[in-house]
Amino acid sequence: MSARNSIDRLFEAISERQESTFDTVKGANERYHRFARSVIEGVRQGAHDWTNVAGGWAQRPTDIIGLYESASEAVANGQARRLALWQEFLEDLAESQREGREVIRRNFGEVREAVERVQETVPSFLRARVRSLRRDEAEPVAKA
Repeated sequence: MSARNSIDRLFEAISERQESTFDTVKGANERYHRFARSVIEGVRQGAHDWTNVAGGWAQRPTDIIGLYESASEAVANGQARRLALWQEFLEDLAESQREGREVIRRNFGEVREAVERVQETVPSFLRARVRSLRRDEAEPVAKA
C-alpha cells in the first residue's frame, strides 16, 4: 500500500469515527427531547386531572365521597405517570450507555487499525530506530 493510500485511509477512518460520535450525540439529543415532551405531557395531564377534581368539587361541594374518589384517582394517575416517566428515563439511560460503549469500543478499534496501517508505511530506517529506542527503554539503567 502506498503512503498516499495509507494517509487517505487514515483520514477516512477519522471521518467515520467522527460521524459515529455525532450520530450517538444526535440519538442522545432525540431521547432527551422525547423525555422532555413526556414530562410536559405528564404535567399537562396532571393539571387536567386536578382541574377536573376542583370542577367536580365546585359543582357538588357537599359530596365528600365523590371528592375523595376523584382526588384519589388524580393521585393514582399522577403516580402512574411518574413511574412511567422514571421507567422511560432508565431505559433511555441504558440505551445511551450502550451506544456510548459501542462508539468508544469501535473508535478504539479504528484508531488501532489506523495506527497499524501507518506503521506499515513507515520507512524501514525509522522502524529500526523505534525498535532500538524500545530496547533502550526496556533495559534497566546500570548504576555507576
